[in-house]
Amino acid sequence: MSIRGTYAAMTLIVLGTAAHAAGPLQGIQADDVAQADPAIVELGKLLFFDPRLSGDASTACSDCHNPSTGWSDAAELARGYPGTMHWRNSQTIVNMGFMTGGFHWDSGLNSLTDQVHDAMGAGFVANIDTILGEERLRQIPEYEDRFWAIWQEPPTQDRIAESIAAYERSIISADSPFDQYMAGQNWAMTDSAKRGLGLFSGKANCSACHSGSLATDQQFHNTSVPPNAGLAEDPLRQVTFRYLMRVKGLEPAVYEGLDRDPGRYLATQQPEDLGKFRTPPLRYLKYTAPYMHNGTFYTLEEVVDFYNAGGTPDAFGTKSPLIRPLGLTQREKADLVAFLNSMSGSEVLEDVPKLPEYGIRQFPHSAERVTVASLGGRAPQASPATASVAGSDVIAPSENTLTLVPKSNDAKKSVTPATQAQEQSQDGTDRFVLVEAGETLGTIARRIYGDGRQFQKLFQANRDLLRNPNDLTPGMVLRVPQ
Repeated sequence: MSIRGTYAAMTLIVLGTAAHAAGPLQGIQADDVAQADPAIVELGKLLFFDPRLSGDASTACSDCHNPSTGWSDAAELARGYPGTMHWRNSQTIVNMGFMTGGFHWDSGLNSLTDQVHDAMGAGFVANIDTILGEERLRQIPEYEDRFWAIWQEPPTQDRIAESIAAYERSIISADSPFDQYMAGQNWAMTDSAKRGLGLFSGKANCSACHSGSLATDQQFHNTSVPPNAGLAEDPLRQVTFRYLMRVKGLEPAVYEGLDRDPGRYLATQQPEDLGKFRTPPLRYLKYTAPYMHNGTFYTLEEVVDFYNAGGTPDAFGTKSPLIRPLGLTQREKADLVAFLNSMSGSEVLEDVPKLPEYGIRQFPHSAERVTVASLGGRAPQASPATASVAGSDVIAPSENTLTLVPKSNDAKKSVTPATQAQEQSQDGTDRFVLVEAGETLGTIARRIYGDGRQFQKLFQANRDLLRNPNDLTPGMVLRVPQ
């Protein structure tokens, strides 16, 4: 079924008047996700499939979120930008527009738009410089025309992220047998799936964490999922693992002592969050294997066996008390799997669009070209002050020497290294800091606040300069909010 057809099917779901109770589980309501202007969604679709929004023009969003593999990538651990490898499973983006509790397995980002910004700038995802990405799209006439038609401005990073996020919010699955059953169509679910629904909210107690319309409480739990051997065996995954720890400001003594993903701790740096991950939605499961944050299990049968056994020994000391042996029989396990499968409807597919091509931008005619005169300056003239220094001609300053002075910008403040950490703004509320070589937002946050997890505060306060948290360069001046 197409995205449009799936979206239309949502109108058939009746909420609050379902003929069958399902505990805390419920259907999806279309109004819960406000859809953007169709022109923005269509633009976002093109950009989602366009690999030119990566550094070497090889990696599109669709490479890690492929419609033919459940809008994920069917791998245990996600691929990375060429020369890198990821160390977490790539999550599906189906129904992600309904999420409100943050994005990624540790919910380190607040919105789909933030996720696009972060992915484009991350060295192990799209790895593209903000300005380079903008200029590539400005060199493509169709993109230039679309941006001007929608926003009356050329392509910008913010509008790029807005468009892709709008397209991702339009990818919805809501025609599952479970939804039809909840709308009063008793025939939609098999007897086995109906028994599994009872187990889900009863003996198996899955609904303690998997609740609501997406079957997730959007909270964080350590369920003791075993580590994926790929992290221990792949040096490139280990590089990315340690890189992200450093970016978030973790000390070497911490990240070098980890043999597995620390989960939510990476975002909060609170010890009690070690090993905790956001409860994943259970919709569209039929198409999104392998499962868990590290792709450890390939089938739903394996997942049910894992929870029926009460998980595995806890490595962090934070295992949820909800994870305990369930005592399910073989038939009960089969019924539970049948119900989980009933939460997947028609496959949401999308054809790869024909992408617009680069065009040649005509250089200006001679009368329009930039010259000294057009910039308000005067051409340099011969001066007796010219001298030779180390074999080079140096023109000493004189009244005829042209000096190009940048336009003043009162919004940006110059800070010297001597005053980098403590300079006060005129209103006395903010400080400024000069970024030094090798620093990240995490290390700066630890230097300023004594707490590396405050990097998000720095990021939000400097969105006029930073399009993603990794967009730092030495010498950049950042505002430091109180």
